[in-house]
Amino acid sequence: MPTKYKLTYFNGRGRAELSRMIFNAAGVKFEDDRVEFSQWPQLKAGTPQGSLPVLEIDGKKRICQSFAVARYLGREFKLYGKGNSEMVMVDQILDTLLDMFTPYVTIAFGKDSEEEKKKKFEEFDTNTLPTVLGNIEKLVAETGKKGFAVGDSLTVADLALYVYLENCNALTKVPKDKYPGIASSLETTAKQPKVAAYLKTRQQTPF
Repeated sequence: MPTKYKLTYFNGRGRAELSRMIFNAAGVKFEDDRVEFSQWPQLKAGTPQGSLPVLEIDGKKRICQSFAVARYLGREFKLYGKGNSEMVMVDQILDTLLDMFTPYVTIAFGKDSEEEKKKKFEEFDTNTLPTVLGNIEKLVAETGKKGFAVGDSLTVADLALYVYLENCNALTKVPKDKYPGIASSLETTAKQPKVAAYLKTRQQTPF
Protein backbone atom coordinates (compact mmCIF):
# COMPACT_ATOMS: atom_id res chain seq x y z
CA MET A 1 0.00 0.00 0.00
CA PRO A 2 1.49 3.40 -0.99
CA THR A 3 2.63 5.70 1.79
CA LYS A 4 0.36 8.69 2.35
CA TYR A 5 1.93 12.02 3.22
CA LYS A 6 0.28 15.15 4.59
CA LEU A 7 2.31 18.33 4.99
CA THR A 8 0.67 21.04 7.09
CA TYR A 9 1.87 24.64 7.03
CA PHE A 10 0.61 28.17 6.57
CA ASN A 11 -0.49 29.40 3.14
CA GLY A 12 2.97 30.55 2.12
CA ARG A 13 6.35 29.23 1.00
CA GLY A 14 8.24 29.85 4.24
CA ARG A 15 9.64 26.86 6.08
CA ALA A 16 7.56 24.26 4.21
CA GLU A 17 8.54 25.12 0.65
CA LEU A 18 11.69 23.01 0.69
CA SER A 19 9.67 19.91 1.58
CA ARG A 20 7.12 20.75 -1.12
CA MET A 21 9.97 21.04 -3.62
CA ILE A 22 11.37 17.69 -2.51
CA PHE A 23 8.01 15.98 -2.98
CA ASN A 24 7.64 17.46 -6.45
CA ALA A 25 11.23 16.80 -7.52
CA ALA A 26 10.78 13.17 -6.46
CA GLY A 27 7.40 12.89 -8.16
CA VAL A 28 5.73 11.79 -4.93
CA LYS A 29 2.13 12.75 -4.23
CA PHE A 30 1.26 14.44 -0.93
CA GLU A 31 -1.53 16.44 0.66
CA ASP A 32 -0.51 20.09 0.76
CA ASP A 33 -2.52 21.17 3.80
CA ARG A 34 -2.43 24.97 4.10
CA VAL A 35 -3.89 26.75 7.12
CA GLU A 36 -4.63 30.42 7.63
CA PHE A 37 -3.13 32.40 10.51
CA SER A 38 -6.62 32.82 11.94
CA GLN A 39 -6.84 29.02 12.36
CA TRP A 40 -3.50 28.67 14.09
CA PRO A 41 -4.51 29.35 17.74
CA GLN A 42 -6.96 26.45 17.62
CA LEU A 43 -4.51 24.09 15.89
CA LYS A 44 -1.34 24.90 17.80
CA ALA A 45 -1.93 22.68 20.83
CA GLY A 46 -2.49 19.68 18.56
CA THR A 47 0.96 19.88 16.97
CA PRO A 48 3.99 17.99 18.37
CA GLN A 49 5.91 21.11 19.41
CA GLY A 50 3.44 23.94 18.89
CA SER A 51 4.93 24.82 15.52
CA LEU A 52 4.60 24.25 11.78
CA PRO A 53 5.35 22.58 9.43
CA VAL A 54 4.27 19.11 10.48
CA LEU A 55 4.60 16.04 8.28
CA GLU A 56 2.07 13.27 8.83
CA ILE A 57 2.84 9.81 7.48
CA ASP A 58 0.03 7.30 6.94
CA GLY A 59 -2.15 9.23 9.37
CA LYS A 60 0.03 8.24 12.31
CA LYS A 61 3.66 9.30 12.57
CA ARG A 62 4.13 13.05 12.78
CA ILE A 63 7.44 14.85 12.27
CA CYS A 64 8.06 18.49 13.15
CA GLN A 65 10.94 20.97 12.62
CA SER A 66 11.27 22.04 8.99
CA PHE A 67 14.80 20.81 8.34
CA ALA A 68 14.12 17.48 10.08
CA VAL A 69 11.16 17.01 7.72
CA ALA A 70 13.22 17.99 4.67
CA ARG A 71 16.11 15.74 5.66
CA TYR A 72 13.78 12.80 6.21
CA LEU A 73 12.12 13.26 2.82
CA GLY A 74 15.44 13.80 1.07
CA ARG A 75 16.85 10.55 2.41
CA GLU A 76 13.59 8.71 1.79
CA PHE A 77 13.48 9.76 -1.88
CA LYS A 78 17.22 9.35 -2.57
CA LEU A 79 17.89 13.07 -2.92
CA TYR A 80 20.48 13.36 -0.19
CA GLY A 81 23.70 12.52 -1.99
CA LYS A 82 25.67 9.36 -2.60
CA GLY A 83 27.42 8.17 0.51
CA ASN A 84 28.24 9.85 3.79
CA SER A 85 30.82 12.23 2.30
CA GLU A 86 28.17 13.81 0.05
CA MET A 87 25.46 13.71 2.70
CA VAL A 88 27.55 15.75 5.11
CA MET A 89 28.08 18.37 2.40
CA VAL A 90 24.30 18.59 1.95
CA ASP A 91 23.97 19.05 5.71
CA GLN A 92 26.58 21.81 5.75
CA ILE A 93 24.80 23.73 3.00
CA LEU A 94 21.44 23.39 4.76
CA ASP A 95 22.82 24.61 8.08
CA THR A 96 24.72 27.47 6.45
CA LEU A 97 21.52 28.64 4.78
CA LEU A 98 20.04 29.13 8.24
CA ASP A 99 22.78 31.71 8.86
CA MET A 100 21.03 33.71 6.12
CA PHE A 101 17.38 32.83 6.65
CA THR A 102 17.21 33.33 10.43
CA PRO A 103 18.32 36.99 10.43
CA TYR A 104 16.20 37.70 7.35
CA VAL A 105 13.06 36.42 9.06
CA THR A 106 13.92 38.37 12.20
CA ILE A 107 13.94 41.56 10.14
CA ALA A 108 10.91 40.73 7.99
CA PHE A 109 8.64 39.84 10.90
CA GLY A 110 10.07 42.27 13.43
CA LYS A 111 8.21 45.26 14.82
CA ASP A 112 10.55 47.93 13.46
CA SER A 113 9.25 50.77 11.33
CA GLU A 114 9.40 50.34 7.57
CA GLU A 115 12.28 52.81 7.44
CA GLU A 116 14.25 50.83 10.03
CA LYS A 117 13.51 47.57 8.23
CA LYS A 118 14.80 49.06 5.00
CA LYS A 119 18.10 49.93 6.69
CA LYS A 120 18.42 46.46 8.17
CA PHE A 121 17.67 44.79 4.81
CA GLU A 122 20.35 46.96 3.18
CA GLU A 123 22.80 45.80 5.84
CA PHE A 124 21.67 42.22 5.25
CA ASP A 125 22.37 42.52 1.51
CA THR A 126 25.72 44.20 2.15
CA ASN A 127 27.08 41.94 4.89
CA THR A 128 25.06 38.83 5.76
CA LEU A 129 24.19 37.65 2.26
CA PRO A 130 27.72 37.87 0.76
CA THR A 131 29.19 36.10 3.79
CA VAL A 132 26.76 33.20 3.55
CA LEU A 133 27.06 32.95 -0.23
CA GLY A 134 30.84 32.95 0.05
CA ASN A 135 30.78 30.12 2.58
CA ILE A 136 28.40 28.05 0.49
CA GLU A 137 30.34 28.72 -2.72
CA LYS A 138 33.40 27.14 -1.11
CA LEU A 139 31.38 24.03 -0.29
CA VAL A 140 29.92 23.79 -3.78
CA ALA A 141 33.35 24.26 -5.36
CA GLU A 142 34.63 21.35 -3.28
CA THR A 143 32.09 18.74 -4.32
CA GLY A 144 29.67 20.09 -6.94
CA LYS A 145 29.71 18.68 -10.48
CA LYS A 146 27.73 19.16 -13.69
CA GLY A 147 25.90 22.21 -12.36
CA PHE A 148 24.79 20.61 -9.08
CA ALA A 149 25.72 21.78 -5.59
CA VAL A 150 26.80 18.38 -4.28
CA GLY A 151 27.90 15.49 -6.48
CA ASP A 152 26.62 15.07 -10.01
CA SER A 153 22.88 14.83 -9.45
CA LEU A 154 20.04 16.79 -7.85
CA THR A 155 20.03 16.84 -4.06
CA VAL A 156 18.22 18.61 -1.26
CA ALA A 157 21.14 21.08 -1.26
CA ASP A 158 20.17 22.35 -4.73
CA LEU A 159 16.52 22.62 -3.80
CA ALA A 160 17.35 24.36 -0.53
CA LEU A 161 19.56 26.91 -2.26
CA TYR A 162 16.72 27.80 -4.61
CA VAL A 163 14.06 27.91 -1.90
CA TYR A 164 15.92 29.88 0.74
CA LEU A 165 17.43 32.39 -1.66
CA GLU A 166 13.92 32.94 -2.98
CA ASN A 167 12.58 33.28 0.56
CA CYS A 168 15.23 35.93 1.24
CA ASN A 169 14.45 37.78 -1.98
CA ALA A 170 17.94 36.98 -3.23
CA LEU A 171 17.55 34.77 -6.32
CA THR A 172 18.66 37.67 -8.51
CA LYS A 173 21.51 38.66 -6.19
CA VAL A 174 23.88 35.82 -7.09
CA PRO A 175 26.27 37.07 -9.79
CA LYS A 176 27.69 34.14 -11.74
CA ASP A 177 31.17 35.63 -11.95
CA LYS A 178 31.41 35.77 -8.16
CA TYR A 179 29.41 32.66 -7.19
CA PRO A 180 29.61 30.36 -10.24
CA GLY A 181 28.78 27.18 -8.35
CA ILE A 182 25.67 28.54 -6.67
CA ALA A 183 24.48 30.27 -9.85
CA SER A 184 24.87 27.04 -11.83
CA SER A 185 22.97 25.11 -9.17
CA LEU A 186 20.08 27.59 -9.31
CA GLU A 187 19.91 27.35 -13.11
CA THR A 188 20.18 23.56 -13.14
CA THR A 189 17.55 23.17 -10.44
CA ALA A 190 15.02 25.43 -12.17
CA LYS A 191 15.45 23.41 -15.38
CA GLN A 192 14.68 20.03 -13.82
CA PRO A 193 11.40 19.00 -15.52
CA LYS A 194 9.45 18.16 -12.36
CA VAL A 195 10.78 21.20 -10.52
CA ALA A 196 10.03 23.49 -13.46
CA ALA A 197 6.48 22.14 -13.68
CA TYR A 198 5.94 22.80 -9.98
CA LEU A 199 7.37 26.32 -10.10
CA LYS A 200 5.07 27.11 -13.01
CA THR A 201 1.88 25.89 -11.34
CA ARG A 202 2.37 26.45 -7.60
CA GLN A 203 0.30 28.94 -5.61
CA GLN A 204 1.68 32.48 -5.61
CA THR A 205 1.97 33.75 -2.06
CA PRO A 206 3.55 36.86 -0.46
CA PHE A 207 6.03 34.89 1.64
